[in-house]
Amino acid sequence: MKWETIEKKSHPIKGGSWVRAIAHIRKNETGEIRQYETHEILADGEGFPSVFNWEENNYSCDCNRELFFERAAGNEIETEECSDGRFSVNLENPVTGEIYYREFSPANAEVSHTK
Repeated sequence: MKWETIEKKSHPIKGGSWVRAIAHIRKNETGEIRQYETHEILADGEGFPSVFNWEENNYSCDCNRELFFERAAGNEIETEECSDGRFSVNLENPVTGEIYYREFSPANAEVSHTK
């Protein structure tokens, strides 16, 4: 599988590399989806980056997802509410268009495309 690699100084996995990914973040209350560019670590020999951070770790929480959702529209906010379920995420390999992690089906959803 092809990935766009990103040059960064370091990462915690020997033999891995940073790759570009797109997080499609949906505000579940409204159905609006915004695209947020993220950099993920792809371990050598793996087909896609680990989804642990989005599934169980820091990026699985609504407070971080809300920050990314707002940044995708050029807004900087401070969040105080930490919860689960207000935002859902799909992760895409922008080179192939493949969704490698899916929390929602994008049918009939409004997508806000950002840089």
